Amino acid sequence: MTRFFTFFILILSLSGTRLSAQDASINEWKKDREEVQEHHKSTLVREKDVEPGEPKWTFGLNGGYGYRLFRVGRIDSRATDRYIKNLKSGIAFGGDVAYFPWRKVGFGLRYERYQSKAETDNGLSEDVTIQHFSGALIHRSFLKNQKTAILTSLLLGYQPYENKSAVGAQKLTFSGKTMGWGLSVGIEHPVSRKFAINVTAAAMMGAIYRLQRKTEFNTETLHLSKDNSVDLSRFSLTLGFRFLR
Repeated sequence: MTRFFTFFILILSLSGTRLSAQDASINEWKKDREEVQEHHKSTLVREKDVEPGEPKWTFGLNGGYGYRLFRVGRIDSRATDRYIKNLKSGIAFGGDVAYFPWRKVGFGLRYERYQSKAETDNGLSEDVTIQHFSGALIHRSFLKNQKTAILTSLLLGYQPYENKSAVGAQKLTFSGKTMGWGLSVGIEHPVSRKFAINVTAAAMMGAIYRLQRKTEFNTETLHLSKDNSVDLSRFSLTLGFRFLR
């Protein structure tokens, strides 16, 4: 009887030890799994935080220097040379909106306004405004940091032209419109998730062969030859900012 009781106590002890070991093993497995899950969650959070988040939409404003590229004939005086330089040099400013359905290719709309003014001491003056409303096909490529982007755009659109002139007391307004095309290359760097700065160089082309000349008394249409056409070709270098979303 004593032997049987001793054997029973031994069996219970071994069973309890096995159950304790099994519980410890289960607890350890749960602990390891919870640690793996927590590590996986923290990794996902970190990866989500550092994701570049390339924008689908951009809205921008810019402004800077513009320079017309039309040719001039012989310049016979310093006053004339200064007048031509002032007429060619001006300011360029505008805005744009773009949508990128793909990572590297997008479409946009752009507006640019160029203005320049020149005058002489003997009463000759010209105040020129050239506008450009265009659609854009945009290629976007990223540098190694995956944040700074190079934007190359092909532009095609409508260009109104206006020149308010004065010859002494006589005032005239020349106006016309034509189609125009151009190219632009810019570099854009985001300073936050919603805001970026950019520098853009653009070249625009176009020529007008029909002008309206308006005076205080009448308006007439002028038909110009290729040699006498109004050359709207110009270059601009602008600094701007964009909103990203």
